[in-house]
Amino acid sequence: MRRAILVFMLGIFFSALFTAAISVYLFHDVDKDQIGHWNEAFVGQCAEIVLFTLVIGGGVGLLTMLGRYLFHLREYSPRTMLGLFLGIGVTVFQYPWEFTARREFPGLADISRALYLVAAIAICAIIIVRDNFRQTKASQHPTT
Repeated sequence: MRRAILVFMLGIFFSALFTAAISVYLFHDVDKDQIGHWNEAFVGQCAEIVLFTLVIGGGVGLLTMLGRYLFHLREYSPRTMLGLFLGIGVTVFQYPWEFTARREFPGLADISRALYLVAAIAICAIIIVRDNFRQTKASQHPTT
């Protein structure tokens, strides 16, 4: 399980770095006081990426361990490729979510971020535990 969560966190981290580089250097999507200071804006984004990765990865890891314990799914580990694709997906959906929230509801941007964090953690943990459940069920009823 540790490997799948680590790969999940690496997927988040590297895809978020790529997304941050595009948003800062290509779209110039930075705060008004950082216009023209692209490297400083990118360093700020990198600090946020590390925090984002730790919060999402830690939450998903904790909920996945809890779900595996509650449903007695200890025989099989979560698939690492699933973790990678979920990590990339969390980042790919995060930027449009945040950009739209800042544009449409500027006063509710912080609430939107918190809502995204909670939703991403819950959805990813559910997907991983469900995949673990399917692995266990498939091994109990092999198709021949």
